[in-house]
Amino acid sequence: MLERSKQAKNQLESQVCFVMVEGVGRVTPCFRCLGIALIHRAAAGLRFQDAIARRSPSQRVRRAPALTAHAASVRVFVPAGSGGCAPTQYTHPGTGPPSLGVAPAGSGGRERRMLLPLLLLPLLSEGQAAVLRLGLRGTPLGEVSPAFLSLTLDASLARDPRYVALLSNPKLRALATALSPGFLTFGGTETDFLIFDPNKDSTLEERIIWELQAQQEACGSRPAFAAVERLLLAQWPSQEKLILAEHSWKKHKNTTITRNTLDILYSFANCSGFHLIFGLNALLRKDGLQWDSSNAQALLDYCASQRYNISWELGNEPNSFRKKSGVYIDGFQLGQDFIRLRHLLSNYTLYRHTKLYGPDVGQPRKHTQRLLRSFLKSGGKVIDSVTWHHYYVNGRSATREDFLSPKVLDTFATAVHEVLEIVDGTVPNKKVWLGETSSAYGGGAPRLSNTYIAGFMWLDKLGLSARQGIDVVMRQVFFGAGTYHLVDANFEPLPDYWLSLLYKKLVGTKVLQVGLTGADERKLRVYLHCTNPLHPKYREGDVTLFALNLYNVTQHLQLPNHLMSKHVDQYLLLPHGKANILSRSIELNGRVLQMVDDKTLPELTEKPLGPGSILGLPAFSYSFYVIKNTKAIACI
Repeated sequence: MLERSKQAKNQLESQVCFVMVEGVGRVTPCFRCLGIALIHRAAAGLRFQDAIARRSPSQRVRRAPALTAHAASVRVFVPAGSGGCAPTQYTHPGTGPPSLGVAPAGSGGRERRMLLPLLLLPLLSEGQAAVLRLGLRGTPLGEVSPAFLSLTLDASLARDPRYVALLSNPKLRALATALSPGFLTFGGTETDFLIFDPNKDSTLEERIIWELQAQQEACGSRPAFAAVERLLLAQWPSQEKLILAEHSWKKHKNTTITRNTLDILYSFANCSGFHLIFGLNALLRKDGLQWDSSNAQALLDYCASQRYNISWELGNEPNSFRKKSGVYIDGFQLGQDFIRLRHLLSNYTLYRHTKLYGPDVGQPRKHTQRLLRSFLKSGGKVIDSVTWHHYYVNGRSATREDFLSPKVLDTFATAVHEVLEIVDGTVPNKKVWLGETSSAYGGGAPRLSNTYIAGFMWLDKLGLSARQGIDVVMRQVFFGAGTYHLVDANFEPLPDYWLSLLYKKLVGTKVLQVGLTGADERKLRVYLHCTNPLHPKYREGDVTLFALNLYNVTQHLQLPNHLMSKHVDQYLLLPHGKANILSRSIELNGRVLQMVDDKTLPELTEKPLGPGSILGLPAFSYSFYVIKNTKAIACI
C-alpha cells in the first residue's frame, strides 16, 4: 500500500504544474498541496481567490486554508510539450475521488484521464508565504558607486615583501578580475610601519618575478615562477602566524619596501581591472607631532616616474595610534596632515587631481566620533570621501550564534547612522565609504569567517550599506593572513567570494524600497536593487531581490499580485557537504561552485521559476532573485 502511494504521488508530481482556484475572498497561497485534495475541497467550497498550488518541493505552507460554504471554480495546469503549462478539464465527481481531464500539447486533442486517490493528499508543510512590497515607481531610494563592492589587500602581506610576489599567481589574478571593476586598497595596520627605500635591493622573489615580467607581456602568466611560488606557499603558514601574533600583541616593527614591491602591487591591481588606493605611513612624525612627508615624497617620486595611476590614503585607524605605537594624534592635527599631503600631491602633474580618502577611523565609539568630527572640521575639505571601518565581533571570541543573530546584524545600521550624522554635520554631501570591513576583527573568526555562515553578515552589510547611503564597501581582505579572506592560501575561493561574485553580476547601483508582510523582517531580511544593466541576460527595468533567512525553518516569499505573471530567475546559495553552514564549499542551485581550471570560472547558472512561483528560502540560507520584465520605472 505504501509503495503504491509513493508511485501515485510521483505520478501526480510529474503531471501537475499548478492549480488555480478561482472564487470570492482573500488570496491564500497553498503550495505543495499536490493538487487533488485541494481541487476536490475547493470545488466543494474552498474560499480563496486566484490561489496557486505549486508542485515544487521547496515551496510549502504549513496548513491548508479554511473551508467555507462558498463554491469556487478550479483549473489545473499540466506540463505542455513546449515546456510551458496547458490547462486541463476538471471533473468534480461528488463524493468520489476527483479526476482530471488532460489534453497535453501534441496529443492531437486526445484526452487522457487520471484517477488520483484522495487518500494521499494533501501533503502540507512549513509556513505561509510572506508577501513582498516592492517600490518600483518614482525615483530610486538612492544610488551607489559602480565600484560599490571593492576589495582590500592588507599591508601585512608586505611584512616580509617576498610574499607580495604571490600576487603574480594566474589563478589569483583570474579570481580578482572576475570581481572587477572596483577599488583595491593596500592598507591596514601595517600601513603605518612601511618605509619605502628606493635604493634598497628587492627580495630575490620580487626580483625574479619582475625580471620575468620584463621579458613577457605585462599581464601575462609566469610559469617559470611556479617553483619559487611553491616554496613561498610552503613557508606562508609560519609567516601568517607571525602576522596574527604581532597584531594580537600590538607589537609592530617597521618593514622596508622597495620599488619592485610597488611594481608588483600596481601590476596586480592594474592587470585585474582595479584602481589602486595606497595607504601612506602616517606615524612618521617630526618631534612627535607634525607628519614627516619626506618618505611619502620619495614614494610619490617613484610612482610618478612610472606613470602609476594611484589614489591615496594617509594612515590607518588613527584612533588606535596610541595603542599600537604610543603616539597620540588628535583630529585637528590629522586634518592638517591631510592638507599637507594634498599640497604635496599638487606638486605632481599626474597626481594634481588624484583622489584622497580618509581618515579610516575604526568603529564609531565615543572617542572615535570626537576624532572624526575634529578631523572633518580641520581637513575634511581636502578629501574626496570619508572612510571608516566596521566589524561586528571580536574574532577571538565570536560564536556561531553571533553570525546568525539579528541583534548583532542590526548593530551595523546604528553605526552607519552615527557616522552619517557626523559627516552631515561637518562636511554635508561628502560621500562616505566603508574603507575596510568584514565579519570579525583580529583577522576573522576561525572556522566561521571563512565558511558559508559568514555570508549572512556580508550580504546583509552590502544590503544595509546601499540602503543607508554608503557609497563604497571595501571588503577586508581579498587574499592574505587570517580567516576573513575571500581567497585562501591555496588560491581557492571561499563562500564569500562566490557571494561577492553573484552580487557584482546581478545587483545594480540603483537602490529600491522593499518590505514584506507576514514575517519578522529582522529574521527574513530582504533588499531590492535594479538589476545590473551590464548582465547579458537581463534588460533595463528588471529588478534583483536578495534575501537572507535567519529562521530555522523554510520561509516563502510571494510577489505582489501585479507581478505574479512574471518569470523569475533564482540563484539560491546553499552550503555543500556535511559541515552544513560551517562548510567552506558552496552550491548554486544545487551545483557546487569551483574553478574549471586556473584561469576559468564556472558559469553562474540560474534556475528559472515560472509565473506564479513562490520563492522558497530554506532555513539559514540566502539567495538572489531576478524578476524579469518588471519594467520598473525607477530603473529606466
